[in-house]
Amino acid sequence: MFQNDSAIGRVLNLLTEILYVGILWVVTSLPIVTAGTAAVAAYYAMSKSVRHKTGYISKEFWRSFRMNLKQALPLTIFILMILAVLGIDIWYVWTNDSKTNSAIFMILLLILFLFAGMTIYLFPLLSRFVTGNLNLLRMSFVVMFKFLPLTVLILLVTAAVGVGIYLMPWSVFILPGIYLYGFTFPMEWIMKKMMPEAQEGSDEAEKWYYS
Repeated sequence: MFQNDSAIGRVLNLLTEILYVGILWVVTSLPIVTAGTAAVAAYYAMSKSVRHKTGYISKEFWRSFRMNLKQALPLTIFILMILAVLGIDIWYVWTNDSKTNSAIFMILLLILFLFAGMTIYLFPLLSRFVTGNLNLLRMSFVVMFKFLPLTVLILLVTAAVGVGIYLMPWSVFILPGIYLYGFTFPMEWIMKKMMPEAQEGSDEAEKWYYS
């Protein structure tokens, strides 16, 4: 019943792979500034090796990590700096109540929403497209607004995962992988719409991301 070719065996193998990618992301994100690079590599390995069964997880993860480190590192530092500034501003306004501060608080929350919406698409796009950081930021903003209802849903799920990890720290080795696996479904759908149509029978049409 628990053989690899059984239904239960396939489910257990899939769950193991999902958790493994999540753990790889957690471990390689520990220096904090490498969190973005780890996200690129984790998305790439999850989508290619886990979802589409192409290549080995470890090999694809570390290949993507090394290839994207130079570009993702400054993006991650930029994002961390903006989040720190927004966090400090939101905390300050929240602790100094006034009518003016209430309006500023709502504006800051809107800015945080826009920035978070852009960020969730940024690193998956980097895993797929070869382009400069400014264009990546532009693409992320376009995708965020073009698929706004989906963006809101993904942000709510992301927040729920964050709360879950905060309340149950041990789940940091479980929830990220499950979240990332689920995220590949809408993200791959979005990126297929962004990619040019591949001619039938061409080498490009046979790539894993067109399947």
